[in-house]
Amino acid sequence: MSPLLKRNSKQENKSNLLTHLKLNSPIREQYHTIRASIQPSINENSIKTIVVVSAEEFEGKSTFSANLAITFAEVGKKVLLVDTNFRRPILQDSFEKKNENGLSSILVDKSSLTECIVKSHIENLDLLLSGPIPPNPSELLGSMAMENLIKVFKEKYDTVIFDTPAVVSVADPLILSNICDGVIMVVRSNKNDFETVELTKDMLSNTNAHFVGAVLNGEQKLKRKKRRKILH
Repeated sequence: MSPLLKRNSKQENKSNLLTHLKLNSPIREQYHTIRASIQPSINENSIKTIVVVSAEEFEGKSTFSANLAITFAEVGKKVLLVDTNFRRPILQDSFEKKNENGLSSILVDKSSLTECIVKSHIENLDLLLSGPIPPNPSELLGSMAMENLIKVFKEKYDTVIFDTPAVVSVADPLILSNICDGVIMVVRSNKNDFETVELTKDMLSNTNAHFVGAVLNGEQKLKRKKRRKILH
């Protein structure tokens, strides 16, 4: 996959939905390039559910999840973006929605999908936010109810993207990777060492999900060649 270049903070909008808000930006084109580059693997492996992970927090996986979901929606796919980060949900801020009902409402309170899924302002893109923070996130994500819910998602949507907590913090991403089709790892440049990245990749490769690849986030143009090994 292509690295994502470092953003100029002076040009940043309050929202991180770059693919939708900045139609002529190079970063938008990079997201579409990434989508196009993973499409053959998605088609070959019949991938409909994609888990987006990172080794540590603050590597940009939520921003990546949101923008990747937008790129699929923009090419006509019916997309659901799910926030499974019960501990630190932020997708509601990106899309400026109230996080009153969501995934936890379905799994704990038995609320219906109709009650909890909300339309985004982007055509073809629906959202399922985290909902109220539950006391047992890992148990909920590993439950039979979650597996059954994912089956329903796959019947209703072409592509389902899950934003998750960091792999080194909790077991949630690995649990989801065992019940979803594919996984993408986001790595922020200069944030963690090569050994941590390799360990995370190995952990993900041992799950049932197909390892689609990794994205290097916040990379400077001049440093690309030195860090390409991480992407293989």
